[in-house]
Amino acid sequence: MDPEEVLLSIENRFLKRKLNPAERIVLGQTWNKQTYEQMARHSGYGDAHLKDTGYKLWREISQVLGQRVTKKSLLFVLKEHLRQAAAETDNATNVWQSKGVAPVEPPLAQVPYPSGPLSPDSPLYVDRPPNEDIARREIQRPGGFLRIKAPRKMGKTSLVFRLMQTAQVQEYKTAHLDLQTIDEAIFVNTETFLKWFCLRVSQELGIAPELDKYWDSSMGYKVSSELYFQECILGQSHRPIVLFISAAEELIQHSQIAQDFFPLLRYWHEKARWSPIWQTLRVVITHATEVYVPLKIHQSPFNVGQAIKLSGFTVAQVAKLATHYGLKTVDSILAQKIIEMLGGHPYLVNVFLYHLVTKSTQPDVLFEAAATPSGIYGAHLRDYLAILKQAPDLAQAMHQIVSNPTGVELDAVTMYRLESLGLIQISGYRAMPGCEVYRLYFQKQLSLK
Repeated sequence: MDPEEVLLSIENRFLKRKLNPAERIVLGQTWNKQTYEQMARHSGYGDAHLKDTGYKLWREISQVLGQRVTKKSLLFVLKEHLRQAAAETDNATNVWQSKGVAPVEPPLAQVPYPSGPLSPDSPLYVDRPPNEDIARREIQRPGGFLRIKAPRKMGKTSLVFRLMQTAQVQEYKTAHLDLQTIDEAIFVNTETFLKWFCLRVSQELGIAPELDKYWDSSMGYKVSSELYFQECILGQSHRPIVLFISAAEELIQHSQIAQDFFPLLRYWHEKARWSPIWQTLRVVITHATEVYVPLKIHQSPFNVGQAIKLSGFTVAQVAKLATHYGLKTVDSILAQKIIEMLGGHPYLVNVFLYHLVTKSTQPDVLFEAAATPSGIYGAHLRDYLAILKQAPDLAQAMHQIVSNPTGVELDAVTMYRLESLGLIQISGYRAMPGCEVYRLYFQKQLSLK
């Protein structure tokens, strides 16, 4: 089984939940027999963070399976439990063969299955100008502030990893915080969250935390966190610090924390105008969609600095990516058809090209089955369908969207939720399907009673 199949089995059979990016890296690379140090070197996450993520995963999987699981024993323990998944995969292959499709061949060793963010040196990364140049310039600007917006699986984290590499080449210090990895208990109030925030940044930078020295409740948690950052973090660094905050939209459901934290980031950015020490801090925020939090316009960090919106691949970018896969048969006509079917969505395009290069299947065969449960996107589409089934209001809205060729107008919150999932595109005030595959699949599935 390739790592993606293993991850899907763990999500669907064992944990019954979606893995966050750090968990996917730990599990996928453990399956590939990577050490935590190797994972950290290629992923951009800190070694300590990955070890902590692994510890929690082994504990959770142990509870589910009813036996002790460690990093060393994971492969052995899962082997028996994944046999059923392998059998189901074989059955699916037989179904394909019965339809006249060539049998599945083992993936080429040098072509990894598209799973999670790309490492900074991955040959499968394709620049989407001028985004990369804008981003690199901004993190090198004193007091720089960069916002990267895109739905899930559009390449935000891959770009972040490349920016982290750029920062390290410049001998900057980096800290990467993924808000998807926070325990729910941290969101109890703003003070608890800010203490966690300060501690995690300290850990990422290798600075001994000194919260007790700088935290004074009588001054308030905002002033305390600012003082801590200025004295303990910025004051101890003789080099610029680039702070990466991923999945900022996670704070939307914690509105009070969002209303306290986001203006604080804005204020710190503005301090760089007159304070040399704050000029050493550069902030990069990624978010899946617009952050709908009631903030005054002069307090929001989402209208300052540089903004990048990652869109789908162009025809030229698809053709270029195909050459990185070693394909020479993807001309502009086929690339255009890929765009029409997949909307240029990076993850969907990579999966398509992966199957072209590793399976003896023609493009037309892949296109024909792309929007069906047995196609190459079957598991991906079922994941989305399960999410929609658990949220009837979203399912109803998505059904309206795929049933109307010109799109529909929806309330802002519903559009935010669907856009953050990557299911739709927003054109003006109207929501459209993210791609033709989504339109065809959900038009069929959401019509079933």
